[in-house]
Amino acid sequence: MNYLLNLRTAVTVNRITIGLFFFVSGIANYLNFSVNNGFYQTVTTLKLQIIGPGIPPGWEGVGPLPLLLAVPYAWLLPLAEIVLGALFALNYWVRWTGLLLILMTFSIILAFGIIPAGSLFPNGAESFNKNILFMTLIWMCIAYDAYEQKMSRRRTQAMADYAVTAAGEDM
Repeated sequence: MNYLLNLRTAVTVNRITIGLFFFVSGIANYLNFSVNNGFYQTVTTLKLQIIGPGIPPGWEGVGPLPLLLAVPYAWLLPLAEIVLGALFALNYWVRWTGLLLILMTFSIILAFGIIPAGSLFPNGAESFNKNILFMTLIWMCIAYDAYEQKMSRRRTQAMADYAVTAAGEDM
């Protein structure tokens, strides 16, 4: 029982932390939307890196996205981060909000590369993309939510079966 309580607490803290991260990130993207080198300019001018800047040397990526895609993406991504982050942190529709957060994070990985500069180590060295870790943590929250729902259905069914059995014995 202590194991489940600790696991539940760990998953809950993880879910709230990830949800708050996306919520705050969305607000920060709107706050830095129109400044020089802000979010809008980054989305509309950044080349898709896929692998990461400088890997292989001379690789400058593909793009940027056509404005038909980049402008709605720039306006809607921060809103999606705010709404989905809040829903995920507050434990609403964890499976669907989590899947959308994974897709959103995957689009960010495609934009900045799998190995972006300065993403993990403080010295700005090329490193593994931490967004991949976010995706796996979100996946863990989704899997735990599905497990809890399955166990809840089993408990409900077991209680209903017990009630029918107990009523039959009383007759």
